[in-house]
Parts: sequence; structure tokens; C-alpha cells
Amino acid sequence: MTKIAKLSLVVSMVLVTSTCADTLEEAFKASKVTGEIKAEYADSNFLGKASSDNVSAVGGSLGIVTGQYYGLKAGVTFQTSHLLDIDNEGSVFKDDLDAQGSVLSEAYLDYKISNTSLKVGRQYIYTPLVSTSVDGQPSESLLKDSFEAYMVTNSDLPNTTLMAGYISKYQNQTDGDGNTGEFVKDQVQDGAYTVHVKNKSIENLTLQAQYLGINGYTSGSDKDVLYFQADYVLAKHTLSAQYISSTDKSLGSTLKDGQAWGVKATGPLGLGQLGYVTAFTSSMDDGEVYAGLGKGTSDLLFTAMPVNGAGVAQRGNADTIVGGIMVPIAGVTFVPYAGKSFCNPNSINSSSLMGDVTGTGLIVIYPYNKNFFIKANYEHVTTENTYPGVLPNGYLNDKATDVAKVYLSYKF
Repeated sequence: MTKIAKLSLVVSMVLVTSTCADTLEEAFKASKVTGEIKAEYADSNFLGKASSDNVSAVGGSLGIVTGQYYGLKAGVTFQTSHLLDIDNEGSVFKDDLDAQGSVLSEAYLDYKISNTSLKVGRQYIYTPLVSTSVDGQPSESLLKDSFEAYMVTNSDLPNTTLMAGYISKYQNQTDGDGNTGEFVKDQVQDGAYTVHVKNKSIENLTLQAQYLGINGYTSGSDKDVLYFQADYVLAKHTLSAQYISSTDKSLGSTLKDGQAWGVKATGPLGLGQLGYVTAFTSSMDDGEVYAGLGKGTSDLLFTAMPVNGAGVAQRGNADTIVGGIMVPIAGVTFVPYAGKSFCNPNSINSSSLMGDVTGTGLIVIYPYNKNFFIKANYEHVTTENTYPGVLPNGYLNDKATDVAKVYLSYKF
């Protein structure tokens, strides 16, 4: 599909150049250039390793989107990452920050007619079940992941956005071997298709639903996910509910089904500028919940921890609760938080042998101005009641997982 997208772009440019050079010139003059310069330092002894891994990296992105010509526009985004220092003996960062090089992550054509648009090629996608890593969320990183896809968006129905698409390839943040990721079929296998609908017909209420199906290389590796979410704004507070049901046949008959529901509340505490967030989720089947495609789906469950995401909450038969307070002081926002996940791994066939997991942490955000900000995260995780005979009881209690990150961003 990459070849098709590139060919389509070349053909379109040739046609408009030969027939209407002045209009093409105006379209390019209307182009918008955006970019970001990033730097990140991270240190982690993930799962209680004897020593910590650490990495320092700089990078960023540069993108351009042309103006429209008869409804057609094109966009490209380059990303780059360069390691300043790395100690990755424990492979903690091999799928995240351990990347050296540059990559063309977006190269698409976007055609719009009336209330319908078709976007073809390499592109970032932001939906609950198909999502590029999201700024300000646990999936945030130096590099964004991307998709090679055909996406159709329509808004003919009042207060409703309908999106449908087919994803043929996926680009991870890294290739797992120290380089930037390439567009491959690994996660999408023989192709993935999705339908997402979002509706705001009722005042203060947003409803959305999405389905994702992945064709496995064999019928025994097919996956599908169904997701619902409702958000209601009440007197400056947002009350949310979610439900997700998934099937991952590659996990076998006893663990293929995952199912979870959750509730969340956010808003002001009524004391100065203090704010709060609290959430609860419960997974009801033996299997782990499959959240979808892309690093952004690691944020899907409401109880996703700010550093380690929702992996713990996605375990089978787990109840998870988290809470945090936003404390703004002199232009700096401090967010202390804590979470607890309860899971009794009473069988070797459980989708998790980790038992109960407790996490505490602190986020510090300093927006120097509208373009430049600094963010620091620290998260401390321990476990108890792990499955006897597989991991020592309290495996991480003496060797807790500690993760520290410092992230700088300048956008232009």
C-alpha cells in the first residue's frame, strides 16, 4: 500500500501541475509546518531486576500538510531519535526508547468531499482500540508509532462522527534491535478492520463505541474487541463508564476471552485549584483483556498507571482502583497518585502470576510557556501473593520496580 500511496501522490501532483499551476502554488503556500524537539531520560529496574537500565535520548518530528486542491491534500511526518547514552542490559527499553535513526512515519493523501473524507497511507490514528501513542498519557514517548491504513470518516448524521478503516501494517517505536521501527504486518497479521462511532446528541453526554477485528495468519490467532464508553459532564465534574470485551484465540481456549468494565470521575475538589481523578476497573474473565492496536491502547482502561500503563489492570480476574490529586503551585502542577490491583493467581493457567500489585507515584509538570514544557515522573511498584512455586511470594517486595522519567518538549 506504501507504493500505491506514493504513486497516487506523484500522479496527483503531475496532473495538477500540467493543468493548473497557479492553484497548485496556492495549495502549497497554504501548507502548515509543525514540529517538535524532544529529549528524554529514563531509569528502570522493571520487575525487580538486580540493576537498573537507563537511557538518554534526543529527537523529534517535522511534519507538513499541504492546503487543499479540490478536496485533496497530502501530509508527511518525519521522526528521528538519537541516543546520548544507554545501559539496556535488561532490555527494559528495547520496545520504547532504544532507537537510533530516522523514519517517515506519515505519508498520506487525504481527500474530502462534503462530509466524508478518505485518508490513505501512513498515518497516526487516535481511537480507543486503534491508537498511536498519546501525548500526556502513559504511552507518551520520544517516538510515536504509526499505521499504514485506509480510513474513512463521515459526519453526515447530526452530532455524530463515524469512522471505518482497514489497517495493513504497523510501525512500532523501535524494531527491538536498537533501530527505529519499520512498517510490518506483525501485529495486524493478515489485516485489521475497525468501525468507530462517536455521538454528542445529548447535552453534556458523549457516547462512543468501537469494534476491531484482526485476521490472524491462521484461524487460531484471530482477535476481536468490542468497546463502549460514556462521558457525562455534571457541574464541572466528568463521570465516565467503559466496557470492553475481547477474544484472543492465540491464547488458547481457556484464556482467549477477556472482559472488563470501569468507572471514573474527574473534576475540581472545591479547594482552590485542587483537582482529583479516581477510577475503578474490574476484569471478569480468566483471560487477559486485549485492548487493541498501537501503543495508545495501553491507556485504554481507566485505571492505567501514569508510567506503566494498564497492563496490570488488564489481567484476568483483577480488580483495580487508582486515585490522584492535581496540586498547582507557582505555575508547577504536582500529581501524587496511588493504585492497587487485586488478583488471586490460584491456578497455573491464570493469565497473571503476579498477584496483588500496589503502585504509588508522582508527576511534576512545568509548562514554561505554550510551546515548551518539562515533565518528570516517578513510579514505585510492589507485589504480593504471587503464585507459589513460580515466583517467590512477594517477589517484588524486596526488589520493587522503580521507574523515573524526565521528558522535555518544545513544539513549533
